Amino acid sequence: MTEVWFYVTRDASAGARAQLLRRLLERAWHSPRHLYLLTSDEIAAKRLDDWLWQPLGSFLPHAMNDRQSERCVIGYEGKTPESGDILVNLTDQVPSICEHFARVVELVSGSDNDTQKGRERWRYYRDKGLTVTKHELDPL
Repeated sequence: MTEVWFYVTRDASAGARAQLLRRLLERAWHSPRHLYLLTSDEIAAKRLDDWLWQPLGSFLPHAMNDRQSERCVIGYEGKTPESGDILVNLTDQVPSICEHFARVVELVSGSDNDTQKGRERWRYYRDKGLTVTKHELDPL
């Protein structure tokens, strides 16, 4: 059964979710788990791809959706794998494929909009009977 982990910060700055993602990816670098980074569309996937190639500490070897054999793959709704290890949801909606992964990771900043959308996703997962866990992270 899919478990859902929410990583939440009180940081309401514009880059708070990116900082949460950076922290998650740093941990993932030392893990054998496979990550699927789900973005909202092809443009967002390309932006994330560019960001991950920056030498500012966010680099993690990865591939775009067409190379599923990599440990970290970026994709978007409509071009997703059938199943996998960890789905990192970078959209504001519940992914249609969420129950096809062992774990779903949600990143929620302290902004009012992000917090509200995070609560909506939390309720959806809880109402589906999935195990939902909250991890509060201090701002950097």
